[in-house]
Formats: sequence, structure tokens, C-alpha cells
Amino acid sequence: MRTKSSSSRRTAMRVDLEKFLIVGLEEQRAYFFEEAQKAGLIHFINPHPSGTQELPSSIQETLAAIKILRGLPLMEQEEVEEYELADNWVNEIIQLNQELIKLTEEERLTHLEIIRVEAFGDFSHEDIAFIEREGKRTIQFFAAKTGTAEREDLPQELIVINSNHHGLDYFISISKESLQYDGLSEMQIPHTASQLKKRLVFLKKEIRNVEHRLKDYAKYNSFLHRVLLFRFNSYHLQAAASYSSEPLEGFLFAVTGWIPVDKRADLRLLAETTDVHIEQVAIEPGEIVPTYLENTGYEKIGEDLVDIYDTPSSTDKDPSWWVLTSFTVFFAMIVGDAGYGLIFLLMALFIRYKYANLKGLGHRIWKLALILSVACMAWGALTASYFGIHLDIHSPIRKISLIHRLVEKKGEYHFYHKDDVYEEFVQEIPKLKESKTPTEFFDNATVIKKGKVEHPMYFRFYDNILFEMALMVGVIHIILSLLRYLDRNWSAIGWVIFMLGAYLYIPHYLNATSIIHFAFGVPKSVGEGGAYLVGGGILVAFILGLCQHRWKGFLEPMTVIQIFADAMSYLRIYALGLAGAMVSSTINEFASATFFAIGAVLFILGHATNIVLSIMGGVIHGLRLNFLEWYHYSFEGGGKKFNPLRLISKDKD
Repeated sequence: MRTKSSSSRRTAMRVDLEKFLIVGLEEQRAYFFEEAQKAGLIHFINPHPSGTQELPSSIQETLAAIKILRGLPLMEQEEVEEYELADNWVNEIIQLNQELIKLTEEERLTHLEIIRVEAFGDFSHEDIAFIEREGKRTIQFFAAKTGTAEREDLPQELIVINSNHHGLDYFISISKESLQYDGLSEMQIPHTASQLKKRLVFLKKEIRNVEHRLKDYAKYNSFLHRVLLFRFNSYHLQAAASYSSEPLEGFLFAVTGWIPVDKRADLRLLAETTDVHIEQVAIEPGEIVPTYLENTGYEKIGEDLVDIYDTPSSTDKDPSWWVLTSFTVFFAMIVGDAGYGLIFLLMALFIRYKYANLKGLGHRIWKLALILSVACMAWGALTASYFGIHLDIHSPIRKISLIHRLVEKKGEYHFYHKDDVYEEFVQEIPKLKESKTPTEFFDNATVIKKGKVEHPMYFRFYDNILFEMALMVGVIHIILSLLRYLDRNWSAIGWVIFMLGAYLYIPHYLNATSIIHFAFGVPKSVGEGGAYLVGGGILVAFILGLCQHRWKGFLEPMTVIQIFADAMSYLRIYALGLAGAMVSSTINEFASATFFAIGAVLFILGHATNIVLSIMGGVIHGLRLNFLEWYHYSFEGGGKKFNPLRLISKDKD
């Protein structure tokens, strides 16, 4: 019997899956699963799913051995094909590592013990025992805090051996019987300092010997990786085969699995090759259909980013391209420096040179680093930011930047409209009133502070534009998210109207000048109409919510709070970018104010620290804006990743 799949269409790069029943002769079971693993088509369904199963000990031990070898110096790899040798080598590596850990710990404790007892010098335990036996005396060793040796009330039988040695005073007591003293702690000395030092020499020799033996196994690192892949493949094959049942008293085997709709022909070919019967079956109500994202190239990089947070549901549209693009933009805006982008690019090129054979995930991470470095350079050039260096407003480098052109446009707008911003700066800098052209208006907008010429108007406009650009990017990002699922959430059209209206109305309400006014020529009077769009958008969202969701539509107006909060969250882009720029500028000031050599060290260390912080901020918040704010409106999540039985390859995984 054939039934319709969960969805017959392909959405973006998410491929819909169909459920198939596979039946064959029991004698063909092993052959079928082996061929199915080679084909990599079928996600077999476990009829009795349980919690996370523990990996076999052979795999765990191989993983442990590889982890140990990873910390050793690189060696030329020796080619070995006999997998049966792996068990002995894995056991030897683990045993040697355990022995090394034990010896290293004993070495550490021996060091501490030497420090503890060396104040008493060298002596013979046999002599101590002889004195105690023949002299009818008890010899004891004590330690106390520094200054105890200077006490006047010390008993006569206490002899000061050493004072203020590692913060302690040391004593020896010769008395008729074992005694205890206030403020003194008795010490047991099973081994003297000389004995311990001999033991330490022996331990160091043993550690070198074990390390040398362990390093010999580093040449089998690649071999053990191949063994690990082989064991994983064998384990997955056995697990998949165990999902099958045995009807008709073991004459047949039967198993169900998920197949991508675009792999039907491959499945039929596999069935013909292995002499099994396949039949599409109905998807049971409530059954979770795995999610299969079939991406290549840059979309595959986006898929890797998507997997960090959650797996899309089987009905979600593939967000891979959107997440990659948005993350790149956010990361570049947060780092906000072309100089840092150049460093990222050089590091990426060096990694490519050092590891020319990168494949699979490693190659995709390298490509992502390359994309982010170019994006940082581009955004840094657009905002005239290079290692936080303060460029003069007339610098040719600054003049070719987008931000400079926007600042000029904003200045021209205020100059020609003679608005309140113009009047504010005229009151602050009276000579601006004499300006005849926008160019003179900018040239005259200077003040002298601490002997330096500053341009307060230019850089205030600069900051205002960056602030609004972060907000504008957020509004566009959320609108795109709303439009992606417009067919599933009709009220989204109302919220898009609301956001556009809010973007027009808020500058009017605050009597502020927006980019849309001076860059795109939108009259400020249009802002009055924005209020109608705000109210109309909420009304449209409410009506459409009632039409689609019935009584639940009454909750739709509450979404305005979420949308406003999400839009404001994008201001973190501006805040993080500003923080990084201020740190860069401060580093440059400190470095330039000191001696050249010290300044160079401060410059390198300071910028290195700022680069690390910028990367952390760019990655964390660049992804967060996608996974939290953007996912609110176009992502269901909670899916189960399509995981077919396949041969794991080092090049692809």
C-alpha cells in the first residue's frame, strides 16, 4: 500500500522523507545491511528506542588512546593495515599513560615531601632507633608557625633545628616519653631528604623512559583513526541490523526506515541488488519524522551553524543560508575593524598553507573563517576603522568610506533645513553661523581641547548613524523572518506593517533625523502616517490571528511586546562594536605615549586581547540574534536529525 508522504514538496534545501517497510529473506539480512550502509540512504527505525546507549569498550578505549596521542609531538605516520594489532597497541598506550600519570603524581608528591622534611637534613633511621633503644629516650619531630622558635616558654627538651624555613619553624624533641606541645604539630618522617632525592632522580628517569615509549606510538595516530572509523561503522551496522524483526519463525526479516523522496530510485536499485521487497507505509500520528537538510557549498556551512542550537523540525524551512548570511553581517559589525579582518584573513591563509589537505568539517570551518575575515575587512572599510587608528576627517581613506558619505549627507540635511540640530551646534560653536556651504559647516565645526583640534559634530553624527544602522539591520532581519512563514502565520503581515510604521513614527515622535530622511529623501512629515501604520498593523495582525487561530487570536496583540524587545536586542551590535573601538583607541593612546619597545609590546598584547574579546562577542551574539530573536518567527525546531546507516569517512565527517 502506498500513502502520501508527510509533504510532497521540497522546501529550500530540506528534503521530505518517506517511510518504507523492507522485507527480505533472513539469509540475506547481513548482505542487505552491508549494502545499505555502503549506499547511505536509509535511516532505520529502532522499534524499541531507549536512552543513550553506551559505546562498546573497544570504541571507548580507541578514543582514549587517540586522545592520548593527540597530546604528543607529531611524527611521520607509519602505514599499517592489520587492524588486529590495534587492541594490543591501544591497551599499551592506555597503560603507559596511566603509568605516566602515576609517576608524575608521585614526582609531584615527592617534591612536596622533600620541602617538608629537608629542614631536618640527613640522618639514619637506624641511628634514631638505636638511640631510643639504648638511651631509653623518645625522639620526635615537630613543626610550628614562624616565630614559635623565639618563644621563651619552650620546654628544655625541644631543640630548634631550623627557623622560618618555608614559613615554618622546625624542632626535635628528646624525652623519656612521647609528648605533645601546644602550637606544635608532630611530623612523621618515613624517608629522609636524601632518600627522597634519590627517589626523585629515579622517578624522573622512569618518566623519561615511559614518555619515550609512549612517543613511539605517535606514528600510529592515523592508523588508530582508521581503526576507530572501522569500529564505529561495525557498531552502527550491528545496531541497525538489531532493529529488524523476524516474522514467520525466522525465515524473513523486516525493518522500517526513512528515505529522502529524491532517493527513491536509489532505494529501488538497492532493493533489486539485495533481493528485498520495499513498500511505502503510512506515517503514524504523532510520529517524529527526521529532518534531512541536503546542503552543499556555503549552505552546508550554514547548516553547521544551525546544528549548534537545534535541529529544524520536519516541517521547517531550511534556515542554513539565512543563518550564515546574518551571522556574517552581525559578526562583521560587532568586530567592526578592517585591520582585525586582515589579521583573520592572514591567519586563515596560514592555516590553509599549514593544513593543505583539510576536508569535511575542518574545511568548512576554514571557509567560514575566510568569509568572516573578508566581511570584517569590508565593514571596517565602510566605517573607516583600522586598528582603532584615529583618522582625520579629511583623510582620503576616511573619505572613501560609506559612513563618511552618510555623515556628510546628514550634515547637509541639517545645514539646509536649519533645524533644531543645526541651532544646537550653532549655540555650541557660534562660528558655524557664518558657514555658507555644507563644506564650510563641517570645516568650522571644530573645538580645541587640551591643545588638540576635535570635530564633535562629525563624530556625534558618526555614532548616531552606527546606532541607527544596528537598529535598521535588526528591523530588516525580523521582517524577513516574519515573511518567511507568512503562509503559516497570517498575522505576520500585520506585524510587518507595524514595524515599518514604527520605524517611520518613532523618529517623528522623538523629533530625530533618521537615515531614511537624509539618505533616501523621505520627508519627515511621512512620520505622522507611521502612527496609522502602527495602529493598522496591530489591527490587521489581530483580525488575521482571529481568522487563522480562532480564540487564540485574542492573544495576538501581546506580540507587540515581543517584537519591540527583539528589535531593541539588536542594539547590542552597536554596543559591542563601540566597546571594541574604544578599547582599540585606548590601546593606541597608551602605546604611543610610552617608549617604543614597551609601546610595541602594549600594542601587540592589547590588540591581541581585544581581538579575542571581539571574536567571542561576534560569535556569541552573532549567533544569539539568529537563534533567539530571528527564530521566534520562522523556526519551530525540536527536530530529529536524519541519520542514515552509512560508512563514516574521515574526509567527510
